[in-house]
Amino acid sequence: MAGLKEHYAAKLLELSEKGNILEKDLEQAVLLRDTLGDPKVQAFIGDPHIIDPVKHQLFTDSFSGKISDHLVKFLYLMIHENQEALIIPVLTEYIDRANRRLGKTEAKVVAAFTLTEEQTESIRTALIKKLGMPVDISVTVDPELIGGFYVLADGHIFDGTVKSSFNNMKRTLKERKL
Repeated sequence: MAGLKEHYAAKLLELSEKGNILEKDLEQAVLLRDTLGDPKVQAFIGDPHIIDPVKHQLFTDSFSGKISDHLVKFLYLMIHENQEALIIPVLTEYIDRANRRLGKTEAKVVAAFTLTEEQTESIRTALIKKLGMPVDISVTVDPELIGGFYVLADGHIFDGTVKSSFNNMKRTLKERKL
C-alpha cells in the first residue's frame, strides 16, 4: 500500500510541476484532503454498495471548477480501481512533497481551547525558528485535553499539554526515588 501511495503522489506532483501549477494544486489538495477526510464522507466513499457513478457525481458536485482536471481524474481513478482508502494518504503524501518542494511545511496544532490569532502566530514563529522554514498552521480544538496544546510538524511532535507535563513530573519523581 505504501508503494501505491508513493507512486500516485509522485505522479500528481509530476503533473503539477509540468503544468507549473504546484502552489495552486497544493491549495486544492489541502481542500480535498480536509473535505474528504470527514468521517461521514469517508464512509460514503468507502461504501462498496454505492456505485462508482454516484461517487463520481459527489466529486463533480462538490469540486467542479474548484480543482484541477488531473485532481478530479485522480479521484475518479481511485474509485475505479477500488482504492478509496488511499485517497487521503495519497493527498497527504502529495501535500508533504509539494510543501518540501516549495520550502515550507504544514503543522497541526491541537489545543484544549480556541487559540487567539496572537497565540497562533507565536506558535508559528517558534516553529519557523525550530524547523528553519515557513509553516502553514491548522488549529483544532480537542476538549479531551486537560490544558495546553501539542503540535505535529515535519514528523515531530511538540507536546505542551498539561497531561504531558504531569507525566514528566511523575517520571522525574520516580527517578529521584530510586
